[in-house]
Amino acid sequence: MAEICIVHQFYPVGQGLFTTGSIRFTPPSKRTGRSFKYQGKPEPHHLGPYLWVYDCGSTTSKRLVTNAIERVKIGCAGERIDLLTISHFHNDHISGLVELLGQVGAKTVMLPWAHLWRRLLIGFDQGLREDDAEMLFFVDPVLYLTQEADGRFDRVLFVRPSEGDGPPIRPEPIFPPPTLEDSEDREKDDGPGDGISESGLNDLDVSGKNSVERVRILESGKSIPVLHGVWEFVPYNDPDTCPKDAKGFANMVSYLRESLLNSADDDREEALAKLRRYYEAHFGRASTNEVSLMLYGGAVGTWKGQRFCECDWPYHRLIGTCGCWKEFETRGAILLTGDGNLSNASKWNNLKSYLNAGRAVGTSVFQVAHHGALANWHDGLAAAVLPSNSVFSSDPRHNYGHPHAEVLRDFWPFRPVQVDQHSGFSVHMFLDR
Repeated sequence: MAEICIVHQFYPVGQGLFTTGSIRFTPPSKRTGRSFKYQGKPEPHHLGPYLWVYDCGSTTSKRLVTNAIERVKIGCAGERIDLLTISHFHNDHISGLVELLGQVGAKTVMLPWAHLWRRLLIGFDQGLREDDAEMLFFVDPVLYLTQEADGRFDRVLFVRPSEGDGPPIRPEPIFPPPTLEDSEDREKDDGPGDGISESGLNDLDVSGKNSVERVRILESGKSIPVLHGVWEFVPYNDPDTCPKDAKGFANMVSYLRESLLNSADDDREEALAKLRRYYEAHFGRASTNEVSLMLYGGAVGTWKGQRFCECDWPYHRLIGTCGCWKEFETRGAILLTGDGNLSNASKWNNLKSYLNAGRAVGTSVFQVAHHGALANWHDGLAAAVLPSNSVFSSDPRHNYGHPHAEVLRDFWPFRPVQVDQHSGFSVHMFLDR
């Protein structure tokens, strides 16, 4: 019998988002006796855990993020994160990124791809100036992470805008789950996405400084299979978002491109100063950013599962079961939306069409977009999503007032969970077939 053990966890960081997870796969074994003992009980050989993170930031308190990173570091037990996804470039989603990489490290850092001019608009919208060190992240994220995180990652994976059809749902894993004997000699994972040439870096609007080996692309319609294809991640980069009246700014960025990407620091700062003056004259601090990489994760094929809630784990072990256990067919799926725009039915339908309703609808965990903000929601969204758990990650005391009452009422029948500076949330699931 094959088994998948899943953990989805939201850390208490207040106004921000820091989500982690792990997937552990136990393949079927042809032999008997191929196990080791743990506290006197046989424990089967397994693959993983595959460790993932979605966003790492807060504007409530830096200490909250640091505390959470320390807990993640302990949980990783010396292993690096396999997939670190950043939904977008706002401070409450990235403030802990460099610290997380420095403390834990990552094999793949996945970012939504956007034109250089769009990244710069986002940076200026965050109030950054040309001499702020963080501004380099918006100019050249690969170079920034290489310098600030001391290269504590293998690759940056850019996700292209999700146009056309998404990846098909597979009724079974990509190939049959391997037996234990096959899994012991599995090939090294070279990471997701396609490599890129020197000329391809220009199309991505990043510099060529030590970047070719570190940069990969995930084209539209592609998924990320992991653990021999029994689990998949499907990112969604909304192709219909674009700031208004940005043509002049984009043209100016194009004119200054060489100074931004391939010049000394002083030349870059001078170019950024010109762009900032243009930005302030034409945009002010308008909301110009709707970029937010959404991420689906779920098991491939049909599995039967058991779930337990936040009840104390030793309590379950003591009595064997309790009322929060339930057997059901499931993918154990999670849908993370970051600050994504789901403000009308068309937005949701586009996401559902790309992911396929079999993925998007009825997930075990749904992270409500933009901390439960009214502007990123439409009436009836919850009934369309049909999640088992609806997570609001926010600081209700913050002047934003998230989550807004209308959004909370909409998700009230779907087990809304408030994750704030005081309380986190986790779901543990066991799937078998």
